[in-house]
Amino acid sequence: MIVDEASELRETLERFIADVNNNEKVQKMIRKWSSVVNIWGKDINRGYLLEVVDGKVTQMMEAMNVDDGKVKVVGESRTLIRMFQGKEKIVHLYLDGIVETYGSERDQIVLDAIARLLWK
Repeated sequence: MIVDEASELRETLERFIADVNNNEKVQKMIRKWSSVVNIWGKDINRGYLLEVVDGKVTQMMEAMNVDDGKVKVVGESRTLIRMFQGKEKIVHLYLDGIVETYGSERDQIVLDAIARLLWK
């Protein structure tokens, strides 16, 4: 089951990356943003790093641990999958403590803005 959840999370993130990189509104808003974002499934003890350079996600690689990355988004893998599919409101997940985020306030605001533009 863990392998399936990790594979589904990876596939979901790949679709998310394509959506981010191909959405003109998102690209215009984040064109100067660069960071490394760790999406970590705490139940599967696995995550993926998304490297963002000037608003484009340039690569995704497996994270070695939860502390990798400049920004961290941590939660149960099913929740993360639903979140990155646009089926869960990110703000509610953050406020209710279901998903934890770590990093600068600016980075967290950028992630929230991306979600709002993609999944209005």
